[in-house]
Amino acid sequence: MAETITSITERLLAEVPEQYDTTEGTYTYDIEKSVAVEFDNAYDQLETVRKQSHVSTASGTYLEKCVAHFGLYRKSATYATGNIIVTGTTGAVLPAGSKVAAGNVMFTVNDTVTIGDDGTASAPVICDTAGTQGNVSAGYINRFPVTISGLLRVTNEHATTGGSNDETDTQLRERYNEYISRPITSGNKYQYISWAKSVPGVGDAKCIPLWNGPGTVKLIIVDTENQIAPAELVKKVKEYIDDLKPVGADLTVGTAEEIAINVSCKIEMTGNVTENIKKNISEYLTKISFSKGYVSYAKIGQAILNTDGVTDYTNLTVNQSTNNVPITETQIAVLGVLKID
Repeated sequence: MAETITSITERLLAEVPEQYDTTEGTYTYDIEKSVAVEFDNAYDQLETVRKQSHVSTASGTYLEKCVAHFGLYRKSATYATGNIIVTGTTGAVLPAGSKVAAGNVMFTVNDTVTIGDDGTASAPVICDTAGTQGNVSAGYINRFPVTISGLLRVTNEHATTGGSNDETDTQLRERYNEYISRPITSGNKYQYISWAKSVPGVGDAKCIPLWNGPGTVKLIIVDTENQIAPAELVKKVKEYIDDLKPVGADLTVGTAEEIAINVSCKIEMTGNVTENIKKNISEYLTKISFSKGYVSYAKIGQAILNTDGVTDYTNLTVNQSTNNVPITETQIAVLGVLKID
């Protein structure tokens, strides 16, 4: 606030009768200044109360209390899950509770499995730590922290998915603003979207009413990184909303469909820039995922040109075209083939 100890002290001293000496260092001055210090502390506390009482400025637990009045609660972090393929001696056992790792990220084996005649076995795993760090790419799980007799190698043929971080203040505030700005009535599409987005692990959702006739409702969800939602998350959303939806509503929950964006161009460059180009294009596609109705030809070009080491490009095509690529409301764009001449 604009109040300072000095300004408060000056106002207090102005109220002291003239017969008293109020110059700095006098008893009267010191008494009034000590009072001003406490007033300043009180003003600071009042300012904190003001900020923490409104959703637009509140933070942490205060924000949680503000939105709880509307039935909204911060979503907790979720654990990534997936499957591993273990190679070893026929008959060797991988006990439930065993550990496998991708770098420093640890996973726990959920079920006891035995190596078959083909020398392999498949087992479900869950990350030991909640959060996006558990979403590792295919092939990243590659070691046993503790040697297990008869087991030689481990890998994950597919990426682990479903890990999400605690909902941030910004994300919780955005969900609140969406809740307030969209009129929610008994079982309308906004209510289904709100229900879906309240489930930990869900990043966004779209609702298609009457998609297969009267009484039918379809929800399409994505994870917190706006990518394909794992089957377990789809199931969790379905089970959660089934207990809340109006009687008679026929609910289907699914996830988005990937559409490959294939890029071809000729590059003037210094050094090997292919991986960085892939990274920049993928970041753009993630940014627009589940929100834009098209992939911008110009933005793809911009992502290429913004890559360190790229001086220019020519003959750019996106899905064999020089136009924007349309995507439906249930699709998300992912980088397919990148061809650089």
